[in-house]
Amino acid sequence: MKTKPVPIIITLAAAFISCVMSIVQKVDFSVFVGRLVVVVFIFLFMGTVIKMILDYAFKTLEPISMDEDNSSDEALLDEEDDLENVEESQIGEGESEEG
Repeated sequence: MKTKPVPIIITLAAAFISCVMSIVQKVDFSVFVGRLVVVVFIFLFMGTVIKMILDYAFKTLEPISMDEDNSSDEALLDEEDDLENVEESQIGEGESEEG
């Protein structure tokens, strides 16, 4: 998954909300700019942390490559064959004890 735009989207959304609230409150321009700068830096940092977490989570969820997948399937088939052989031998032993 592409996570590159996550910090930008979070920062722009927070900046928009900050601008709207400052306009509604009718604050001075210097206070407006100060709030905007603080909000942008805080949410840029938070967005970067969220991006790093998402990158790590998606890296651990990546599918197994085809080469590794085939070898694991063969190992599973071998284990199933072994289990069937054990079950058949146990069934044969049980019948001989009864008869």
